Amino acid sequence: MTGNQIEFFDDIYRKYYKMMYDVALRIVKNPEIAEDVVADTFLVLITKINAVIEHEQPVKWLFRVLKNNALNERRAQSNHSAVPLDEHIAVAAADNLTPFSGYLPNGLSEIEQKILTLRLSKDLEYVEIAKIMNMTENACRMQYSRARRRCAELLERQKNT
Repeated sequence: MTGNQIEFFDDIYRKYYKMMYDVALRIVKNPEIAEDVVADTFLVLITKINAVIEHEQPVKWLFRVLKNNALNERRAQSNHSAVPLDEHIAVAAADNLTPFSGYLPNGLSEIEQKILTLRLSKDLEYVEIAKIMNMTENACRMQYSRARRRCAELLERQKNT
């Protein structure tokens, strides 16, 4: 990270960590999980720092990501069937010899594989994916959400067999 990026990150971290933790705790109702949610949110910030710095309302963006992460975690806690894709993705990232799609479970459609690969492996924004896949941004977001959910279900089935 550049000096400007580090300064931006440090400033956001110092000013908002406690508030972010409190928000996450209210949603997930577990201190350890709330800390994980906040840490995950800051990891997203690091990976998207240039876009966030240029964002019209970076704090609003950060809290939206936090809220989404916390709600996803709460859903995962209540369902107990959600498999965190991040663990699966970390394995894929560690092995550069196998393409990302090789780590996706069998049973996903070509569209599901493509949208997951573009978003998670190529780290493309929804707008870019929508253009590639010839759909609206909202349709892209919905397709990604469904693909991620289906992927988690298939991974859970594989884990249980």
